[in-house]
Amino acid sequence: MGVFSNKQIRDALSSGHILCEPFIPKHVSHASLDVTLGHYYYRTERSADHPVYNPFDNKDVKRYFEGALKAVPHKKWCDDNGIKLLSGIPANHPVIPIRPGERILGHTHEFFGIKPPGACEVKSRSSWGRSGLAVCFDAGWIDPGYINRLTLEIYNLNQNELMLLPVGERIAQIIFHETGEVEGSYGQGRDQGFSGKYQTGTNLNSLIRNWRPEHMLPKAYKDKRSMPKPIIGIEGY
Repeated sequence: MGVFSNKQIRDALSSGHILCEPFIPKHVSHASLDVTLGHYYYRTERSADHPVYNPFDNKDVKRYFEGALKAVPHKKWCDDNGIKLLSGIPANHPVIPIRPGERILGHTHEFFGIKPPGACEVKSRSSWGRSGLAVCFDAGWIDPGYINRLTLEIYNLNQNELMLLPVGERIAQIIFHETGEVEGSYGQGRDQGFSGKYQTGTNLNSLIRNWRPEHMLPKAYKDKRSMPKPIIGIEGY
């Protein structure tokens, strides 16, 4: 068992084991698949009036995240902010601004995933990492059967300079892993028969048709809080 090679990725795409819509053949690298940035995003911490953010409350999640916002044409953003057009980005190309030290939620343009057996993970492309942009800040593992647009925790690590992120830019790479036999899949949920919190079904056409930007928002409020199971031999809980 190991990481899928480019040949294995192409074969798995042909057989339907790996799904990617849309699929661009030149985005298959030696052992990964490049994915691109989508149009929508959410800003975080839009208000300084609340000292506590509660991710276990749906209303507070909606308060904390500003959006959904949509990328705007490069020229419009520059005109609105009194900045000259940046070289290398066409005037009408949609861009997402990310301020110094800011963290946003974005998404891949592609709907993708791997059916069981198999899992995958997302990594920043090196060009973005060298430029001070963390594309998947801390949640990069994708379970078997998760088929959807992937939410990206994008973080501008630069302390003083804003960046403009062009929509459609290759922003991350997906590494596919072989696994042993898997019981069930993410689309069925851990309890079997229930979809996972971040997937609304298993049919790709239905997922594409029903996708909404708000699906990017965290859903910890759907889980129940419980105490950890006691460990025999440890006292003082």
